[in-house]
Amino acid sequence: MTAQLDLATVLLLHKSSFLIGAFCFLYARWQSPRDEGLGILASGFLFLALASTLAGYGEQKLLPPTLWRLSSFTLGIGGYALFWIGVRRLSGGRRRLADWLALLVPLAGALIGLATDFHVVNVVRASVFNAAAFLFLAASAVAVIADRSNESLPARAMLAAAMAVGAGLCLAVVIGLLKPGIVPITTTYPFFLSIICHFAIALFALVLVKERAEAELRRSADTDALTGVGNRRWFLAQLPQASWQGDCLLVMDLDHFKRINDRYGHHTGDQVLVAFADLVRKNLRRGDSFARLGGEEFGLYLPRTSETQAFAIAERLRRAVEELRVVSNGQSVAVSISIGVATASGTERSWEELFNRADAALYAAKRGGRNRVASDAELADSKPLAVSLHRAG
Repeated sequence: MTAQLDLATVLLLHKSSFLIGAFCFLYARWQSPRDEGLGILASGFLFLALASTLAGYGEQKLLPPTLWRLSSFTLGIGGYALFWIGVRRLSGGRRRLADWLALLVPLAGALIGLATDFHVVNVVRASVFNAAAFLFLAASAVAVIADRSNESLPARAMLAAAMAVGAGLCLAVVIGLLKPGIVPITTTYPFFLSIICHFAIALFALVLVKERAEAELRRSADTDALTGVGNRRWFLAQLPQASWQGDCLLVMDLDHFKRINDRYGHHTGDQVLVAFADLVRKNLRRGDSFARLGGEEFGLYLPRTSETQAFAIAERLRRAVEELRVVSNGQSVAVSISIGVATASGTERSWEELFNRADAALYAAKRGGRNRVASDAELADSKPLAVSLHRAG
Protein backbone atom coordinates (compact mmCIF):
# COMPACT_ATOMS: atom_id res chain seq x y z
CA MET A 1 0.00 0.00 0.00
CA THR A 2 2.89 2.33 0.80
CA ALA A 3 4.30 1.85 -2.68
CA GLN A 4 0.99 2.85 -4.19
CA LEU A 5 1.05 6.09 -2.20
CA ASP A 6 4.61 7.25 -2.71
CA LEU A 7 5.02 10.98 -2.13
CA ALA A 8 5.81 11.85 -5.75
CA THR A 9 2.59 10.23 -6.96
CA VAL A 10 0.56 11.92 -4.27
CA LEU A 11 2.09 15.30 -5.17
CA LEU A 12 1.14 14.71 -8.80
CA LEU A 13 -2.47 14.05 -7.80
CA HIS A 14 -2.26 16.96 -5.39
CA LYS A 15 -1.25 19.30 -8.22
CA SER A 16 -3.95 17.91 -10.50
CA SER A 17 -6.68 18.58 -7.92
CA PHE A 18 -5.63 22.22 -7.70
CA LEU A 19 -5.47 22.61 -11.47
CA ILE A 20 -8.91 21.13 -11.98
CA GLY A 21 -10.32 23.33 -9.22
CA ALA A 22 -8.69 26.43 -10.74
CA PHE A 23 -10.14 25.71 -14.18
CA CYS A 24 -13.59 25.17 -12.63
CA PHE A 25 -13.36 28.52 -10.82
CA LEU A 26 -12.24 30.27 -13.99
CA TYR A 27 -15.08 28.78 -16.01
CA ALA A 28 -17.61 29.78 -13.34
CA ARG A 29 -16.11 33.29 -13.27
CA TRP A 30 -16.49 33.52 -17.04
CA GLN A 31 -20.15 32.49 -16.77
CA SER A 32 -20.95 34.60 -13.70
CA PRO A 33 -22.40 38.09 -14.30
CA ARG A 34 -20.56 39.49 -11.28
CA ASP A 35 -17.27 39.10 -9.49
CA GLU A 36 -17.76 36.72 -6.56
CA GLY A 37 -14.14 36.05 -5.74
CA LEU A 38 -13.94 33.17 -8.18
CA GLY A 39 -10.98 34.71 -10.01
CA ILE A 40 -9.08 35.07 -6.74
CA LEU A 41 -9.93 31.49 -5.79
CA ALA A 42 -8.62 30.32 -9.16
CA SER A 43 -5.40 32.29 -8.60
CA GLY A 44 -4.99 30.69 -5.18
CA PHE A 45 -5.43 27.20 -6.59
CA LEU A 46 -2.99 27.95 -9.42
CA PHE A 47 -0.40 29.12 -6.90
CA LEU A 48 -0.90 25.91 -4.95
CA ALA A 49 -0.63 23.84 -8.13
CA LEU A 50 2.64 25.56 -9.01
CA ALA A 51 3.95 25.00 -5.48
CA SER A 52 2.99 21.34 -5.65
CA THR A 53 4.67 21.02 -9.05
CA LEU A 54 7.93 22.46 -7.75
CA ALA A 55 7.81 20.20 -4.70
CA GLY A 56 7.14 17.19 -6.91
CA TYR A 57 10.06 17.97 -9.18
CA GLY A 58 12.19 18.50 -6.12
CA GLU A 59 11.25 15.14 -4.66
CA GLN A 60 12.21 13.53 -7.96
CA LYS A 61 15.58 15.32 -7.86
CA LEU A 62 14.74 17.22 -11.03
CA LEU A 63 15.34 20.58 -9.35
CA PRO A 64 18.11 21.63 -6.96
CA PRO A 65 16.94 22.07 -3.33
CA THR A 66 17.98 25.73 -3.30
CA LEU A 67 15.49 26.42 -6.10
CA TRP A 68 12.39 24.59 -5.05
CA ARG A 69 12.28 24.53 -1.25
CA LEU A 70 11.71 28.20 -0.47
CA SER A 71 9.84 28.94 -3.70
CA SER A 72 7.32 26.11 -3.27
CA PHE A 73 6.89 27.05 0.40
CA THR A 74 6.22 30.72 -0.40
CA LEU A 75 3.93 30.01 -3.36
CA GLY A 76 1.96 27.48 -1.35
CA ILE A 77 1.28 29.81 1.56
CA GLY A 78 0.54 32.58 -0.93
CA GLY A 79 -1.99 30.27 -2.56
CA TYR A 80 -3.77 29.65 0.73
CA ALA A 81 -3.74 33.39 1.48
CA LEU A 82 -5.39 34.08 -1.89
CA PHE A 83 -7.83 31.25 -1.21
CA TRP A 84 -8.88 32.91 2.05
CA ILE A 85 -9.32 36.27 0.34
CA GLY A 86 -11.40 34.64 -2.40
CA VAL A 87 -13.59 32.79 0.11
CA ARG A 88 -14.25 36.02 1.99
CA ARG A 89 -15.47 37.66 -1.21
CA LEU A 90 -17.41 34.59 -2.34
CA SER A 91 -19.09 34.11 1.01
CA GLY A 92 -19.95 37.64 2.05
CA GLY A 93 -19.32 39.79 -1.00
CA ARG A 94 -16.62 41.63 0.90
CA ARG A 95 -14.21 43.90 -0.94
CA ARG A 96 -11.94 44.90 1.94
CA LEU A 97 -8.43 46.06 1.22
CA ALA A 98 -7.45 44.76 4.65
CA ASP A 99 -8.02 41.20 3.44
CA TRP A 100 -5.05 41.55 1.13
CA LEU A 101 -2.82 41.91 4.17
CA ALA A 102 -2.99 38.12 4.31
CA LEU A 103 -0.36 38.14 1.56
CA LEU A 104 2.09 39.48 4.14
CA VAL A 105 2.16 35.98 5.65
CA PRO A 106 3.94 34.31 2.69
CA LEU A 107 6.14 37.40 2.29
CA ALA A 108 7.17 37.19 5.94
CA GLY A 109 7.79 33.47 5.56
CA ALA A 110 10.06 34.05 2.59
CA LEU A 111 12.04 36.76 4.37
CA ILE A 112 12.45 34.65 7.50
CA GLY A 113 13.51 31.72 5.35
CA LEU A 114 16.17 33.81 3.66
CA ALA A 115 17.40 35.04 7.04
CA THR A 116 17.37 31.75 8.96
CA ASP A 117 17.32 28.95 6.35
CA PHE A 118 14.60 27.18 8.37
CA HIS A 119 13.14 25.89 5.10
CA VAL A 120 16.21 23.73 4.54
CA VAL A 121 14.99 21.34 7.27
CA ASN A 122 12.16 19.36 5.69
CA VAL A 123 10.26 18.74 8.92
CA VAL A 124 10.33 22.41 9.92
CA ARG A 125 9.36 23.63 6.43
CA ALA A 126 6.48 21.18 6.14
CA SER A 127 5.26 21.92 9.68
CA VAL A 128 5.20 25.68 9.14
CA PHE A 129 3.54 25.32 5.75
CA ASN A 130 0.77 23.04 7.03
CA ALA A 131 0.25 25.18 10.12
CA ALA A 132 -0.34 28.20 7.87
CA ALA A 133 -2.64 26.14 5.64
CA PHE A 134 -4.58 25.02 8.72
CA LEU A 135 -5.10 28.63 9.84
CA PHE A 136 -6.25 29.86 6.42
CA LEU A 137 -8.61 26.93 5.87
CA ALA A 138 -10.06 27.14 9.37
CA ALA A 139 -10.56 30.91 9.02
CA SER A 140 -12.27 30.34 5.66
CA ALA A 141 -14.65 27.78 7.18
CA VAL A 142 -15.52 30.18 9.99
CA ALA A 143 -16.17 33.00 7.49
CA VAL A 144 -18.56 30.85 5.46
CA ILE A 145 -20.53 29.81 8.54
CA ALA A 146 -20.54 33.34 9.99
CA ASP A 147 -22.14 34.69 6.80
CA ARG A 148 -24.91 32.11 6.93
CA SER A 149 -27.25 34.50 8.76
CA ASN A 150 -27.12 36.88 5.79
CA GLU A 151 -27.53 34.18 3.16
CA SER A 152 -28.80 30.81 4.28
CA LEU A 153 -27.96 28.42 1.46
CA PRO A 154 -27.50 24.65 1.91
CA ALA A 155 -24.13 24.60 0.13
CA ARG A 156 -22.60 26.80 2.83
CA ALA A 157 -22.57 24.00 5.39
CA MET A 158 -21.00 21.56 2.96
CA LEU A 159 -18.37 24.07 1.82
CA ALA A 160 -17.48 24.93 5.40
CA ALA A 161 -17.30 21.23 6.27
CA ALA A 162 -14.95 20.51 3.37
CA MET A 163 -12.65 23.33 4.42
CA ALA A 164 -12.80 22.24 8.06
CA VAL A 165 -11.80 18.69 7.10
CA GLY A 166 -8.98 20.11 4.99
CA ALA A 167 -7.83 22.18 7.96
CA GLY A 168 -7.98 19.09 10.17
CA LEU A 169 -5.81 17.13 7.74
CA CYS A 170 -3.22 19.93 7.72
CA LEU A 171 -3.22 19.90 11.50
CA ALA A 172 -2.78 16.12 11.47
CA VAL A 173 0.28 16.53 9.25
CA VAL A 174 1.79 19.06 11.66
CA ILE A 175 1.19 16.76 14.63
CA GLY A 176 2.48 13.75 12.72
CA LEU A 177 5.67 15.59 11.83
CA LEU A 178 6.35 17.02 15.28
CA LYS A 179 4.96 14.15 17.38
CA PRO A 180 5.07 11.00 15.23
CA GLY A 181 3.78 8.81 18.03
CA ILE A 182 0.52 10.76 18.44
CA VAL A 183 -0.65 10.36 14.83
CA PRO A 184 0.43 6.85 13.80
CA ILE A 185 0.27 7.47 10.04
CA THR A 186 2.69 8.87 7.53
CA THR A 187 2.11 12.34 6.10
CA THR A 188 1.42 10.76 2.72
CA TYR A 189 -2.09 9.67 3.71
CA PRO A 190 -3.32 13.11 4.88
CA PHE A 191 -1.94 14.53 1.64
CA PHE A 192 -3.88 11.93 -0.31
CA LEU A 193 -7.10 12.64 1.62
CA SER A 194 -6.63 16.39 1.13
CA ILE A 195 -6.94 15.80 -2.62
CA ILE A 196 -10.55 14.77 -2.04
CA CYS A 197 -11.05 17.89 0.09
CA HIS A 198 -9.76 20.12 -2.72
CA PHE A 199 -12.26 18.61 -5.13
CA ALA A 200 -15.02 18.98 -2.52
CA ILE A 201 -14.12 22.62 -1.85
CA ALA A 202 -14.21 23.45 -5.57
CA LEU A 203 -17.46 21.51 -6.01
CA PHE A 204 -19.33 23.13 -3.12
CA ALA A 205 -18.01 26.59 -3.98
CA LEU A 206 -19.54 26.20 -7.44
CA VAL A 207 -22.74 24.79 -5.94
CA LEU A 208 -22.92 27.87 -3.69
CA VAL A 209 -22.64 30.13 -6.73
CA LYS A 210 -25.37 28.12 -8.48
CA GLU A 211 -27.69 28.18 -5.46
CA ARG A 212 -27.15 31.93 -5.11
CA ALA A 213 -28.05 32.50 -8.77
CA GLU A 214 -31.18 30.36 -8.42
CA ALA A 215 -32.17 32.21 -5.23
CA GLU A 216 -31.77 35.54 -7.02
CA LEU A 217 -33.95 34.30 -9.87
CA ARG A 218 -36.63 33.25 -7.38
CA ARG A 219 -36.43 36.62 -5.65
CA SER A 220 -36.68 38.36 -8.99
CA ALA A 221 -39.74 36.31 -9.91
CA ASP A 222 -41.38 37.05 -6.56
CA THR A 223 -40.46 40.73 -6.20
CA ASP A 224 -42.06 43.83 -7.65
CA ALA A 225 -39.29 45.48 -9.64
CA LEU A 226 -40.31 49.04 -8.79
CA THR A 227 -41.05 48.95 -5.06
CA GLY A 228 -38.92 45.99 -4.01
CA VAL A 229 -41.78 44.35 -2.08
CA GLY A 230 -43.37 41.05 -3.00
CA ASN A 231 -45.59 40.77 -6.04
CA ARG A 232 -49.02 39.14 -6.35
CA ARG A 233 -47.53 35.72 -7.11
CA TRP A 234 -45.38 35.84 -3.98
CA PHE A 235 -48.25 37.18 -1.86
CA LEU A 236 -50.60 34.36 -2.77
CA ALA A 237 -47.86 31.85 -1.97
CA GLN A 238 -47.61 33.28 1.57
CA LEU A 239 -51.26 32.67 2.33
CA PRO A 240 -51.87 29.38 4.18
CA GLN A 241 -53.80 26.75 2.31
CA ALA A 242 -56.05 26.04 5.27
CA SER A 243 -56.79 27.02 8.89
CA TRP A 244 -56.77 30.77 8.30
CA GLN A 245 -59.52 31.47 10.81
CA GLY A 246 -58.58 34.49 12.89
CA ASP A 247 -56.36 35.98 10.17
CA CYS A 248 -57.05 39.27 8.45
CA LEU A 249 -56.54 40.63 4.96
CA LEU A 250 -56.12 44.29 4.07
CA VAL A 251 -56.47 45.55 0.50
CA MET A 252 -55.12 49.10 0.05
CA ASP A 253 -55.45 51.43 -2.90
CA LEU A 254 -53.77 54.82 -3.39
CA ASP A 255 -56.42 57.48 -3.88
CA HIS A 256 -56.58 59.41 -7.16
CA PHE A 257 -53.34 57.86 -8.35
CA LYS A 258 -54.18 58.55 -12.00
CA ARG A 259 -54.44 62.25 -11.18
CA ILE A 260 -50.95 62.15 -9.67
CA ASN A 261 -49.59 60.59 -12.86
CA ASP A 262 -51.44 63.05 -15.06
CA ARG A 263 -50.47 66.13 -13.04
CA TYR A 264 -46.91 65.35 -12.00
CA GLY A 265 -45.84 62.66 -14.45
CA HIS A 266 -45.28 58.92 -14.20
CA HIS A 267 -41.87 59.36 -12.62
CA THR A 268 -43.50 61.11 -9.67
CA GLY A 269 -46.13 58.40 -9.58
CA ASP A 270 -43.38 55.82 -9.28
CA GLN A 271 -41.82 57.80 -6.43
CA VAL A 272 -45.16 57.79 -4.63
CA LEU A 273 -45.47 54.02 -5.00
CA VAL A 274 -41.94 53.48 -3.68
CA ALA A 275 -42.44 55.86 -0.74
CA PHE A 276 -45.71 54.20 0.20
CA ALA A 277 -44.23 50.71 0.00
CA ASP A 278 -41.28 51.75 2.16
CA LEU A 279 -43.59 53.29 4.75
CA VAL A 280 -45.70 50.14 5.07
CA ARG A 281 -42.67 47.85 5.07
CA LYS A 282 -41.20 49.74 8.04
CA ASN A 283 -44.42 49.19 10.00
CA LEU A 284 -44.78 45.45 9.46
CA ARG A 285 -44.83 42.99 12.32
CA ARG A 286 -42.99 39.69 12.29
CA GLY A 287 -45.05 37.28 10.20
CA ASP A 288 -46.95 39.92 8.23
CA SER A 289 -46.87 39.69 4.43
CA PHE A 290 -47.04 42.79 2.26
CA ALA A 291 -47.09 42.95 -1.54
CA ARG A 292 -48.02 45.03 -4.53
CA LEU A 293 -50.98 43.31 -6.14
CA GLY A 294 -50.93 45.44 -9.27
CA GLY A 295 -51.00 49.08 -10.28
CA GLU A 296 -51.61 51.18 -7.15
CA GLU A 297 -53.22 48.31 -5.22
CA PHE A 298 -51.42 46.57 -2.34
CA GLY A 299 -52.25 43.69 -0.05
CA LEU A 300 -51.34 43.09 3.60
CA TYR A 301 -51.88 39.70 5.25
CA LEU A 302 -52.06 39.74 9.07
CA PRO A 303 -51.91 36.29 10.66
CA ARG A 304 -53.43 35.71 14.10
CA THR A 305 -54.98 39.18 14.19
CA SER A 306 -58.41 40.09 15.46
CA GLU A 307 -60.74 42.37 13.55
CA THR A 308 -60.18 45.13 16.11
CA GLN A 309 -56.39 44.82 15.85
CA ALA A 310 -56.51 44.75 12.04
CA PHE A 311 -58.68 47.86 11.96
CA ALA A 312 -56.29 49.65 14.30
CA ILE A 313 -53.33 48.68 12.13
CA ALA A 314 -55.14 49.86 9.00
CA GLU A 315 -56.09 53.16 10.63
CA ARG A 316 -52.51 53.72 11.79
CA LEU A 317 -51.23 53.12 8.26
CA ARG A 318 -53.88 55.41 6.82
CA ARG A 319 -52.82 58.23 9.12
CA ALA A 320 -49.12 57.67 8.39
CA VAL A 321 -49.79 57.85 4.64
CA GLU A 322 -51.92 60.97 5.12
CA GLU A 323 -48.88 62.64 6.70
CA LEU A 324 -46.56 61.40 3.97
CA ARG A 325 -45.23 63.99 1.55
CA VAL A 326 -43.36 62.99 -1.58
CA VAL A 327 -41.18 65.77 -2.98
CA SER A 328 -40.68 65.58 -6.73
CA ASN A 329 -39.28 68.30 -8.98
CA GLY A 330 -39.56 70.76 -6.12
CA GLN A 331 -43.25 70.01 -5.56
CA SER A 332 -44.76 68.31 -2.52
CA VAL A 333 -47.24 65.60 -3.46
CA ALA A 334 -49.94 64.69 -0.92
CA VAL A 335 -50.91 61.02 -0.72
CA SER A 336 -53.80 59.14 0.83
CA ILE A 337 -55.14 55.59 0.76
CA SER A 338 -58.37 53.74 1.12
CA ILE A 339 -58.27 50.39 2.92
CA GLY A 340 -60.64 47.45 3.00
CA VAL A 341 -60.37 45.04 5.95
CA ALA A 342 -61.66 41.46 5.89
CA THR A 343 -61.43 38.95 8.75
CA ALA A 344 -61.46 35.22 8.04
CA SER A 345 -64.24 33.40 9.86
CA GLY A 346 -63.15 29.90 8.94
CA THR A 347 -66.14 29.28 6.70
CA GLU A 348 -64.39 30.49 3.54
CA ARG A 349 -63.82 27.82 0.93
CA SER A 350 -60.99 29.76 -0.70
CA TRP A 351 -58.93 32.91 -0.37
CA GLU A 352 -60.89 34.38 -3.26
CA GLU A 353 -63.87 34.81 -0.94
CA LEU A 354 -61.79 36.77 1.56
CA PHE A 355 -60.30 38.88 -1.24
CA ASN A 356 -63.79 39.64 -2.56
CA ARG A 357 -64.91 40.78 0.89
CA ALA A 358 -61.81 42.97 1.32
CA ASP A 359 -62.37 44.43 -2.15
CA ALA A 360 -66.01 45.16 -1.29
CA ALA A 361 -64.89 46.98 1.83
CA LEU A 362 -62.28 48.89 -0.18
CA TYR A 363 -64.86 50.03 -2.72
CA ALA A 364 -67.15 51.11 0.12
CA ALA A 365 -64.30 53.21 1.53
CA LYS A 366 -63.81 54.84 -1.85
CA ARG A 367 -67.51 55.48 -2.28
CA GLY A 368 -67.53 57.10 1.13
CA GLY A 369 -65.00 59.74 0.10
CA ARG A 370 -61.64 57.93 0.13
CA ASN A 371 -58.87 58.26 2.70
CA ARG A 372 -60.88 55.85 4.84
CA VAL A 373 -60.82 52.38 6.35
CA ALA A 374 -63.82 50.11 5.90
CA SER A 375 -64.48 46.69 7.43
CA ASP A 376 -66.36 43.89 5.70
CA ALA A 377 -67.90 42.92 9.04
CA GLU A 378 -69.47 46.34 9.40
CA LEU A 379 -70.77 46.15 5.86
CA ALA A 380 -72.27 42.73 6.59
CA ASP A 381 -74.07 44.21 9.60
CA SER A 382 -75.69 46.69 7.17
CA LYS A 383 -74.67 49.66 9.23
CA PRO A 384 -75.09 53.11 7.70
CA LEU A 385 -72.17 54.16 5.58
CA ALA A 386 -71.38 57.05 7.88
CA VAL A 387 -70.93 54.61 10.75
CA SER A 388 -69.11 51.85 8.93
CA LEU A 389 -66.57 54.21 7.39
CA HIS A 390 -63.98 55.88 9.58
CA ARG A 391 -61.94 58.95 8.96
CA ALA A 392 -59.62 60.77 11.29
CA GLY A 393 -60.61 64.30 12.20
